[in-house]
Amino acid sequence: MTLETTTIETTVPQEWVNQLNQFSLETGRSVQELVQEAIGQYLKTISTSLNPNSQNLEDSRIEQDLLILQQKVQSLELLFYQVSKLEAKITSIEKIIIPEVLITSDSTFAQLLTNDSDEDEPDEILTDFLP
Repeated sequence: MTLETTTIETTVPQEWVNQLNQFSLETGRSVQELVQEAIGQYLKTISTSLNPNSQNLEDSRIEQDLLILQQKVQSLELLFYQVSKLEAKITSIEKIIIPEVLITSDSTFAQLLTNDSDEDEPDEILTDFLP
């Protein structure tokens, strides 16, 4: 069920705008989403306090909650898509920057790793100095 929407314009103190912008950055949600949610919560609070037993108000509140949830889902879907694109880009960059290094058993590096004939390091623990 999609609710019909209308654009409302109003003026608010600059401090509110600053706070909304800060919340938007912190939450990753748009200022429009934050304002819609705030209005929805306010209307829900007022309608409940004026007439808590009205079924129409309850239906309206549920529709408002549904609209808010739909907007949040759309926002999350967009973020998920953006994260997926970033993951793909990071994977491509990693393949370019950090190419896979194959160590073959006959390479010098592999021989150094497996060579156990170092003369400067004893293989046994010396215990002659212990009492």
